[in-house]
Parts: sequence; structure tokens; C-alpha cells
Amino acid sequence: MPYANNKGVKIHYEVEGQGPPLVLVHGMGGSMENWRWTGYIQELSKDHRLVLIDNRGFGKSDKLYDASAFEFKNLVGDLVAVLDKLGIEKTGYFGYSMGGKIGYRISIYAPQRFSCLILGGMGYPIAGNEEREDPIINQTTQDLEDALREAPENPMEYFAAAREKRQGAPFPPDRRAILLGNDARSWLAWAYFDRNQISPKAAEVLPKIKVPCLIFTGEADPWYPLAKKCSALMPGAKFISLPGLDHAAAFQRSDMVLPLVKEFLAEVSK
Repeated sequence: MPYANNKGVKIHYEVEGQGPPLVLVHGMGGSMENWRWTGYIQELSKDHRLVLIDNRGFGKSDKLYDASAFEFKNLVGDLVAVLDKLGIEKTGYFGYSMGGKIGYRISIYAPQRFSCLILGGMGYPIAGNEEREDPIINQTTQDLEDALREAPENPMEYFAAAREKRQGAPFPPDRRAILLGNDARSWLAWAYFDRNQISPKAAEVLPKIKVPCLIFTGEADPWYPLAKKCSALMPGAKFISLPGLDHAAAFQRSDMVLPLVKEFLAEVSK
């Protein structure tokens, strides 16, 4: 099982396909397998050398329990560690949700290593502290705290059952398996970091992102308004809205997203 090492933290990665490199970074509570069960790997690997990464704290990467371990300089550093291990000097980037948050910070910590950005389901905090108001991370924090308190022996089973009850339907089997594979304490450490962080203001960051960038968000996603504002501040950005889709659905509807992504990557490669 391949790992890269970033200052003692092991980051799990896999490589599939042939062609120009493209890093895929999953969302909160997921793993690289999210890209598989939704069909992204099968399609994008036809034309790209996909570098699939499990974010620290998730998947098969090291689990960490100190919120400060999830600072964005460390998360971007994990990407660079994988690229260095593979000998890749420059690559495209595709991140969704948590992966989108990391993608916006590439311009701060490693802009020279990425040639284009695809950022889904996410915006950058305009004032620097909007994460505190994010209903997704706040609900997740509450659910994880409840799970660890009520079912300390099997918190992720409790967490999944609570989520399924709230949404009124079971998760697809592949997604549920990924969810149950999480370490609840490690995920909670990320959540504490995420909702309490203060980032540099957007005006200091986004205008510096001049590589081609595709931003897409479901119109029912709470991050939609901020993502649209962010795109207007990025010189090389194109914004696409997905009518009627919420945060999860805008990723799962790969039949809608993949044509947009493939068209963008084809334009970038010209």
C-alpha cells in the first residue's frame, strides 16, 4: 500500500490511468473511494494519470487527534509530499467539499505545483471566518459529539444511523461503508479545526489564483452564494451552477459533472 510521508504523517495514495496527471481530493468524512463509487475514476482515468489521495485523518491515511494538525499548510503539504514521491512537478487538481477548501489554499502554500483547479461544492471565506456559520460542519460536529457520547464503542454506526434517520433514507451501500470506516475522534478533530479557523481574507488570496479554475456548486448547497462570489474574484475562474442539487447531490451526479470537467480539462490542455 503506497504512502508518502509529510513530517511523520503517512498519507495514503494510489495512481490509476495514463496521461497528464490530475490529483483527486475527497470531501469530509470520505476517502478516495468516493471517486470510485460515483464513477469519476472510471471515466477520468481514460485520459489522465489520476493521483488519488486520502486526506490526513481519513481513509487509510494516519488518524490525528489534535485539531492543529489539520491546518491547511499541512493539508497542502500532504499533496506536495505525494507529488514529490511520484516525481510529479506540476499537475491539475480536482477537489470537492473539503477537497475544495484545500484547493483554494493551494495558491497560498504551493501555487507552483498546480496547473489548474477544479473546485466543487465550496467557496472561500470572503471575510475569513465564514466557516463558523457553515451548517454542514456545525451539524457534523454535533453529530460526532453525540455519537462519541452515546455510543463510544461504535460511534460511526450511531452517526450513520442518525444521518439516515434525518434524511429519511439509507445511504447507498458503498457510501455507507466509507462512512463507517472513519475514525470519529479524528474526524471531530478536523471539524473543530475547520469551524474555528480564521483564514486570510479573500481579497488577499483569490485575485492571486490566475491558473484556469472551474468552480461548480449545486444551487441548493449552502456554499452556493459564497462560491459564486469567489469566482468573480478569481481572474481565471469559470463558475457553473447545478440547478436543484444540494451539497451531496452535486458530487454524486457525476453524469452532470463529468462532461463539465472533461470539457474544462480539454480546454486547459490545448
